[in-house]
Amino acid sequence: MTAQSPASDGIDYSASAPFVQGDEATCNIGRFGFEAGGVLEEMTVGYVTHGVLNAKRDNAILLLPGTANTRHSADGYIGPGKAFDTNAYFIIAVDAIGAGTSSKPSDGLGARFPAYNVRDMVRAEWAMVQAIFGITRLRAVAGASMGSFQALEWSVLYPEMIERAILIVPAACAGQVFKCIVATATQAVQLDPSWNGGQYSSQPAAGLRMAGRVYYPWTVTDDWIEHAAPERLEAEAASTVERAAQWDAWDFIKRYQASASHDVSQPFAGDMARALANVQAPTLVMPSATDRLLPVEAARQMAQGIRHATYAEIPGPRGHLAWRAVEGSPETRFVSTQIARFLGTGD
Repeated sequence: MTAQSPASDGIDYSASAPFVQGDEATCNIGRFGFEAGGVLEEMTVGYVTHGVLNAKRDNAILLLPGTANTRHSADGYIGPGKAFDTNAYFIIAVDAIGAGTSSKPSDGLGARFPAYNVRDMVRAEWAMVQAIFGITRLRAVAGASMGSFQALEWSVLYPEMIERAILIVPAACAGQVFKCIVATATQAVQLDPSWNGGQYSSQPAAGLRMAGRVYYPWTVTDDWIEHAAPERLEAEAASTVERAAQWDAWDFIKRYQASASHDVSQPFAGDMARALANVQAPTLVMPSATDRLLPVEAARQMAQGIRHATYAEIPGPRGHLAWRAVEGSPETRFVSTQIARFLGTGD
C-alpha cells in the first residue's frame, strides 16, 4: 500500500488530540481486591460525562481509554452529530485504573501499588457505573486499543448488561510483538540513572522519553515512515515522546504491563472460543488494515469467534494510530461513519 504523505495532505497528524469539556467527577468505590492479589482500601474511579441520561437510563455509552490515554482520549468523536452523538446518547468516558483521576501508583504507593489487569479495570468501572448511575443496561461499550480490551472484557463479564460493543484496533489477547515492545519500553525507563531501582526522587524523564521513541514506530507503518517528510515525522514522533515523558514512571510501567497481560481467555483455561462464546451483544470489530502493533489477522479471527460480529477494516497507512481522531483525515471519517451506522444514527 502506498502511503499518503503527511507532508502533502494538509493534515497535521502530530497535533494534540481534541479536548471536549464535560462534567468531571470521581467515585470512591471502597475496598477493592485485585485478581492477582493485593487490596486497595479505597479505590477511586474517575470519569467525565457528556450529554443527558434519559429517564429510562437506557441511552448511556461507556467509553474506555487506551493504554497511554485517559478519559479524554476519544473526545474527537464526541459531540452533537459526531460518532458518539451527545444529542442521542449519554457518554460516560472513564479513566481506567492506573491513570488520570483514577487510583494509580503515583498517588503514593509507587512500586507497592498492586499489579492489576484489564479485568480489574472492568470490575472497578462496573462498580462505579452501579454506584453513580444505577444503569442496568448500557447502550454500548466502546474503546480503542486497550479500550477495546476493556470493552471485550465487559462483554464477557457482564453480557446481560451490554446492548452493543465497539472494538477499535482490538485484540482478544496481547500478542508477542506487543509484549516485546512493552518489555523494551520498560527497560528503557529502568536504564535511566534517575530510576534508582524504582525509588526515584525525580522522574526518570530521559528514560520515559526513550520509551516513547521506542514505541512510536510500532504505532504506524514502514510506508508511513518512509513517505513522511523528515521534519513532519519528527514532529509526530516527538509528540509521542513528550506524552510518555508526562507520565509518572511507575504509572507508566504498571499500566503498560497491565495492557500486555491482556488475555480474555485466561479465566477459561486458555480456551478462546469458550471465552468469546460469552459475548452476546452485536459487536463492531474495527481493526486498522495496516496495524502491526495489534495485527489485523488476530482481529479477523476474533470476529469469527463472536456470534454477532460486524467486521470493518480501517483503510490507509496509519497503522495502529488510524483510530485516533484527526480532523479531516480519511481514517477518522471512516471510523465515525462505521460507528454511527452500527449504533443506528448514521445514514
